[in-house]
Amino acid sequence: MEIPTLTTGDISLRAIDERDIAALFSLFSHEKVVRFMDIERFANVSEAVQLISFFREKLASGEGMRWAVTINGRNELIGTCGFHHINRTHYKMELGYDLLPAYWGKGIMTDSIHRLLQFGFEDMQINRIEAYVDPANLNSCRLLQRLGFEQEGLMKEAFYQKGIFVDALVTSLLQKNYKYDMQF
Repeated sequence: MEIPTLTTGDISLRAIDERDIAALFSLFSHEKVVRFMDIERFANVSEAVQLISFFREKLASGEGMRWAVTINGRNELIGTCGFHHINRTHYKMELGYDLLPAYWGKGIMTDSIHRLLQFGFEDMQINRIEAYVDPANLNSCRLLQRLGFEQEGLMKEAFYQKGIFVDALVTSLLQKNYKYDMQF
């Protein structure tokens, strides 16, 4: 499967490739971006090269798809979003996303994820999209709520990251509850 280009308003989601190495390094070397993630800040540009290979492997195996978030006319990666843990047997997958802090609060990720959800439900015919979020990540919690995700529960000490156990809110959005014409 190939990564299709998806557009919405001023945002384009496109395949991630070698032109994005520097931007990926910048994104994942930013402490605010990786604060709630299970990865350490990138310290070497080779980590960005490895990440592109990882995304390609997941795409080839059918386990994941990741897009570059870009502003129309600029084509520079400012974030990423996509699906992982794709389970076609059960028609479900998990959502993930990140964005450079300079672009936070501008509706970019809301629009990007809304378009991604539309693709997942309409084109991929997925029934359930899940997102796991650290309860301390209030911005991400608000984003998911705005998009219609429902909180299903709290998994205590669900993940071990950066030397500590962290809780995770389990959220999901079902195809039948998704509103294609949402206004933000």
